[in-house]
Amino acid sequence: MIIGELRADARLSWRELGERIGLGPTATADRVRRLENMGVLRAYHAEVDLSALGMGLRAITELRLNPETPYEHFESILRDTPEVQTAYHVTGSLDYVLILACPDVAALDRIVSTWRRDGGVLESSTRILLREVDLAGPAAG
Repeated sequence: MIIGELRADARLSWRELGERIGLGPTATADRVRRLENMGVLRAYHAEVDLSALGMGLRAITELRLNPETPYEHFESILRDTPEVQTAYHVTGSLDYVLILACPDVAALDRIVSTWRRDGGVLESSTRILLREVDLAGPAAG
């Protein structure tokens, strides 16, 4: 219950969170600290409107590296690419699944072309994201 409430709004005060879960502020703070100390709650993040920052194009790119390309080499390139929001090293026929935020399609094309040229990317597949589905919204039915 605590985790669900904090995932929905990590800025809740101890009092507000406690009201939602049926505890007082002190007990709530103690439980949250315990979850932090256990490593269950590792960080708190801000949800940023990337469109407001001029990075409204979101895409998922799947990549397969040239077999001779060390993962470390490509991952260092990813770390130097601020448009990469999230990167997953995956099993199967692909090596990476990436989520990017770019100003436009031309910028996305430049990034992927650079990875092909300098990063050892053998093949790629990119999908433009149309919209994010609000999983916390009202249930259907």
